[in-house]
Amino acid sequence: MTVKTGYLMSFEIKGNRIETEKCELNIVHHCNLSCRGCSHLSPRTKKFFVTPDKVFDDFSILAKSYHPQCISVLGGEPLLHPDLLSVVDAVRQSGISECIRVVTNGVLLWQMPDLFWQSVDQVHISLYPGHKMGVQQLKVYQRRARQYGVDLELRYVDCFREPCSELGTKDIQLIGRIYRTCKTAHLWRCHTVCEGYIFRCPQSVFIPRALRGGSETNGVRDGLKIADRTTFGDDLLGFLLSTTPLESCRYCLGTVGRRFTPVQESQLLPRAPRSTEALVDWEYLNKIERVSDLRISSWLQIASILAKRVMARMPSAIRLHPSILLWKAAVRNIHPILK
Repeated sequence: MTVKTGYLMSFEIKGNRIETEKCELNIVHHCNLSCRGCSHLSPRTKKFFVTPDKVFDDFSILAKSYHPQCISVLGGEPLLHPDLLSVVDAVRQSGISECIRVVTNGVLLWQMPDLFWQSVDQVHISLYPGHKMGVQQLKVYQRRARQYGVDLELRYVDCFREPCSELGTKDIQLIGRIYRTCKTAHLWRCHTVCEGYIFRCPQSVFIPRALRGGSETNGVRDGLKIADRTTFGDDLLGFLLSTTPLESCRYCLGTVGRRFTPVQESQLLPRAPRSTEALVDWEYLNKIERVSDLRISSWLQIASILAKRVMARMPSAIRLHPSILLWKAAVRNIHPILK
């Protein structure tokens, strides 16, 4: 049975389990970079490491009613976790998914042993201005990925959007508009598991911790407690399909914050807190709202998927060429919801 959501993606119910594209596991909350505009607010969060036992317990329970095609292991910077391979093994042993993807900035990837490449299915590298990867270095990673059958993908991040506001907003209508157009929650389905709870998006994990003191109460208010009970599957489906904005949405800009070029926070002077209204990209918000239910045509979906596959197979020198970066930026302007 297919559960229609009104967005590009829908859930499949198979054998009493919710089938979805992916689920995220932030195994650390801090990072070795300090990018201003980090959607996970890593420069503002305290050091945190998940434990393999907790990961296994949470995912083992969740696996009874929930099956993502892939588990994305990320952070923060996941390669900072001192027991990364045990965490990956805990995910694998839980039976939650057949695919494990590590999303990294690549700075520490050269330190990873052979066992790392043997343990994961996909490695996605996010490249930021000022921290680019050389062609020779990329060739080494491509060779190791081929050796162990790992899908290696590079993502060039040439711009960020303001992720949240320190002051937030009291405008209920604006909160609703931001939530309804949020690609993180509704299109990309970035469900996130953290310390016994599942969340609709990572921002609802990190905003309470980074901006609102991180107390137990406001830290889990937007999540659903993972519980081994017969009604949990129904509770989870209702939670994921809810159209009610989250408590964190008061401070979150969803995916309509103003764009800017990524820089390291250490390079900037502290800025005065600003409201949601001051940080919204109003033109972009209006543009997305004109696209009914965040939908894109089937031919554009297929073209986007094929383009990514072709890009993944290009030689290193071509993938890193400036003209390719310009082309990728131009593609994003074709439709407001393409990545």
